[in-house]
Order: sequence, then structure tokens, then C-alpha cells
Amino acid sequence: MVQLMSYTLATAAIATGLNRSTILRAIKAGQISGKKDEFGKWRIKSAELHRVYLAVVDLSAGSDAPRRYGASAAALEAEIDSLIRHAAERLQLQLVEIRGHRNVGREQARHVAPPRRLRSCRP
Repeated sequence: MVQLMSYTLATAAIATGLNRSTILRAIKAGQISGKKDEFGKWRIKSAELHRVYLAVVDLSAGSDAPRRYGASAAALEAEIDSLIRHAAERLQLQLVEIRGHRNVGREQARHVAPPRRLRSCRP
């Protein structure tokens, strides 16, 4: 069975840059779902936590304030479009290269004598 990534209260707090008490209040208020494990510790699924709270990427340079992962839909769309264009350009270059190799192979094959047919061993 594949176990999905889950957080404890402490790791959820670190992942979001919030306090453990904030995460626990959200669970008790029903904003996010969490369950207690066999040891009595809260477990929150990653997808459930980040459905409500953005993940912390890192600390901003020279600051203790966490920089949260969260961009506008337009910024994400522009980034995706840029990545798609870049991938398409790379694929076009690969295609040109492959076609060049194919043409070289065809040219070489024209200069090679055709294989001789073997005679049949039938009487």
C-alpha cells in the first residue's frame, strides 16, 4: 500500500510558516481535516494542508519573514506558456537534427552495394 505524505502538527507548521496552534485550530474548526494516529499525534495530508495554506519556499534574503509559495493565476499561466514554448523549440531542434541524421544515412545507403540474394537450398 502506498502511503501518502502526511504532516504532524510540527511539520505542518514548518511547511506553512505558521504556529502549531494555528494548524490545530484549523483542524478543530473544520477548515482542514486531520486524524490522530495510533500514537495520538495529529496527521494532516499534504494536499489537505496546502489546499488551505500556502507552502513556505524559503526565508527571504536578509529577513526572517517566510516567502510563501503562491503566485497569481496569470503569473503561473505565463510561466507555463513559457515552459511549453521552450520545450517546443527544443523538440523542433531535435527533429531537425534527427532528419539530418536520417538524410545522411540515406545518402550513405545509396553508395553501398545492394545485398546479394542467397540461392535457395531447395532441390
